[in-house]
Amino acid sequence: MSFLAQVAVLFVVPAGFAWFAVRARRVGGGHSFLAPFEEIWDPGAHRTHIEVQVREERQAPSPGPER
Repeated sequence: MSFLAQVAVLFVVPAGFAWFAVRARRVGGGHSFLAPFEEIWDPGAHRTHIEVQVREERQAPSPGPER
């Protein structure tokens, strides 16, 4: 029974991460959850993540009045 549980974990955990990644890309809400894992593997990613957030929050200037 424990062997089956170990095999199930080997498939369920990666499938869960894959599902979350697809959902985060589609919805756009995966930054706060995945940021700590990203920093573990790439400490410079935090700065990049902040820059991306700032660029996303900026709004395009509204067009001026047409003459």
